[in-house]
Amino acid sequence: MDIPYLCLSRLGQSSIFCAAKGTSIHTFDLKDDGYSFVSSWTHPLAKQTENGKIVEEAAQGGEPLDEQEETDQPPSKKRKLDSDEKPNVKKEANQDDTRVAEGPANGNEKKKKPQRPELRSQRTELPFVVLLTATEDGSHVVAVTSQDKTLWVFEHDGKGTLTKSSQRVMPKRPSSISITTDGATILSADKFGDVYSLPLLPTKMEEEAAPSVPEAPATPETPMPAPAPSTYKPSASRFTVHSQRNLRALEEQERMVAKRRETPKEGPTFEHELILGHVSMLTALALATSDDGRRYIITADRDEHIRVSRGIPQAHIIENYCLGHESFLNALCVPPSRPEVLVSAGGDDEVFLWDWKAGRLLGKTNLLSHVQTVVPGTSKIGVSQLYSYDFDGRCCIVAICERVPALFIFQLTPDTTLQHVQTLNLPGNPLAALITTTRPPNSLTLIAAIDPPSVAATTTTTTTTKASPSLLLFAQDKSGDWVHSKGSTQNSNTDEGNVDISREELDKILYPVSNLRKTEFEDDAE
Repeated sequence: MDIPYLCLSRLGQSSIFCAAKGTSIHTFDLKDDGYSFVSSWTHPLAKQTENGKIVEEAAQGGEPLDEQEETDQPPSKKRKLDSDEKPNVKKEANQDDTRVAEGPANGNEKKKKPQRPELRSQRTELPFVVLLTATEDGSHVVAVTSQDKTLWVFEHDGKGTLTKSSQRVMPKRPSSISITTDGATILSADKFGDVYSLPLLPTKMEEEAAPSVPEAPATPETPMPAPAPSTYKPSASRFTVHSQRNLRALEEQERMVAKRRETPKEGPTFEHELILGHVSMLTALALATSDDGRRYIITADRDEHIRVSRGIPQAHIIENYCLGHESFLNALCVPPSRPEVLVSAGGDDEVFLWDWKAGRLLGKTNLLSHVQTVVPGTSKIGVSQLYSYDFDGRCCIVAICERVPALFIFQLTPDTTLQHVQTLNLPGNPLAALITTTRPPNSLTLIAAIDPPSVAATTTTTTTTKASPSLLLFAQDKSGDWVHSKGSTQNSNTDEGNVDISREELDKILYPVSNLRKTEFEDDAE
């Protein structure tokens, strides 16, 4: 099916921007009359066939899809085989029938348990690109594919062509990424509450660590080897235990001690550092700079907490907290023109404004009331994204709510309040937005990636279902309001990234914010 674009990122100050679609990343050149397709990159584990479906041969025991990148890829997930597919297993004909015939006929025999229905073969989950960002100069692009937890770094030639520079499998699945202002360090926050820092370009440490895995010993293993010298030694011995159960427990301890010494510790071999952590799922990460030039890391989690930590290398020092949300957090924004202000939103009805350096709440603006004008009867909202842009000396904030077909634009006034200025209705649910300049300079363009509704197209013989454009362009009128632009793609080679996936599976990828809301059971537990 036709997959909508999920992430957008501008590449420096040029007219080039990139968009993530399924398992691919597309680059476009923004022009006065629209945008044109430039190039694309597709995940090496995904192979596109003639009918537009993704076939993952690596998961089915086939040949590698890309021999050049075969050694760089993490192992594919194993799928459970049905009994008909298990190798070296011979099925006995009518085995169950024989057991029933041989059993006693007195009616007291145990009834045969109903067999569990056979599970259909599960294919490997598709490596969708779910996070996308770029350095300020546009020289490099960083992306995250969800299912394999891989962080990709691409080099941009300045004309729209992306070349893979490195790939690193993170310990846990990243939920938010950011690049420092100097473009040298990547910050990756994951759903286990940890934030890692790693260099944009990996050092030789990764290459040196690869051959360090010890080889298997040449001597054959004995059934019960003597425990190797270790820092830990069980206080009990074979002469002090008095039961078979305690003896088995002692042998298990000795086996685990020997295994720890012989087996290298599993984990990333590339250079990385754990700089801070939450006790809850991290959902958003932002970077800020104070008036005195000091850098800070702002993180938000599912448990309504916003933490302000000092920048690297003092990220372990907590400056303060911004507390006041009553539901999960999912979006943070520090406007470049108002770096002293933090905008936050998530599952609450309001958008919050903070003096993040002091941890002080400046005010709230009700967002639910504006959502109800678009979707009447809405009682709960989930803000998925927050963006900022400047127009005619004014700082504006754009809010995206999950499954609400509109963009909500607010103006950040000089007295630090949010004033609603426009509700931009869309033909589909917005997934991402990008505000950038076009030619001539100083002309802003809003690019909205939407999940378009399917449109039935009837021909003389058949009726097919086509999707509306996934990328929409908007220009500003004299008052600063956004109006739809007729610009569209000038190249149809954007099918890469489309996959054979059900709508139910796709919705889980496109709309994850609602799952952050706590259930009644979780609230009672707290």
